[in-house]
Amino acid sequence: MTAVARPRVPRLSVVIGVHNAESVIAECLAALEQQQERAQAEVIVADSSTDGTPEIVRRQFPAVRLLHADAPLTLPELRGRGIGASRGEIIAILDPYSIVDERWILETLNAHDTHSHAAIGGSVDLHDACRGSLLAWSIYINEYGMFMPPVLHGETWILPGSNIAYKRRALFDEADRPRFDVFWKTFANQGLASSGQPLLLVPGMGVRLRKPIPFLDFLSTRVDHGRCFGGMRVASRPLGERLARAATCPLVPFVLLYRWGRSYAAKRRRLDMFILTLPLQLLLFGAWAFGECIGYLRGSGRACTRLFY
Repeated sequence: MTAVARPRVPRLSVVIGVHNAESVIAECLAALEQQQERAQAEVIVADSSTDGTPEIVRRQFPAVRLLHADAPLTLPELRGRGIGASRGEIIAILDPYSIVDERWILETLNAHDTHSHAAIGGSVDLHDACRGSLLAWSIYINEYGMFMPPVLHGETWILPGSNIAYKRRALFDEADRPRFDVFWKTFANQGLASSGQPLLLVPGMGVRLRKPIPFLDFLSTRVDHGRCFGGMRVASRPLGERLARAATCPLVPFVLLYRWGRSYAAKRRRLDMFILTLPLQLLLFGAWAFGECIGYLRGSGRACTRLFY
């Protein structure tokens, strides 16, 4: 009787939550495909697109595991689906806008082999930075400016959601059941840190951000992100705490600008773009703070259901 060969369990699962990213998904997956032959890895695309994204994945990347949903799902919901289907001992989270560096898979595995940390993130640079418009730079700096290379190797309080990898135990329980049906990176990482598992940032895990999103769409999403975060943060909390947090919201844009600016300035790179985009940075951080304030006072509402990137 011939034994049936069991499929090899991949060391690394790469989970990409996608909603309408046909302009970038091929470049994202092609960069990963070039490295899969050198490492045991699987790529999972959790998708709810209404454009040509799923057709591109099926036609050009048949080795990718495509989890398509007809109903529109938010990014945290898509990531939760992808994580739940993953088999790897290391589970990495990317965006379709993340173009990985040529040694990204090997560097990710090496970082987890070398360090005991449950969550490890890397740098995020702007793709084709020399041609980047002022609006593209403002979006990039607002989201990932503090992760622009060079980044210092060491423990940190925050990691980039578009370039992060977890040991399986951080996302699955002892019975190998996923801990999160809907994956919110911020709250998952806060849970790790509060349980004595610090976050680690390493320079070798590098991606480049190619995010061709209209500025006004991004601005609107900042409001939704802020309101979703604020509402979730104070869910079931007493009114006094909600009011106290809301009262601090006018300070939030300046606190965020200081944190981002201090980290960005330390890199001594492209300071001109930070200065030129300062008004836009304040606008974007202000949009977040406005949404966060509404979340504290009135809850998340439908804001969390509109987060597709």
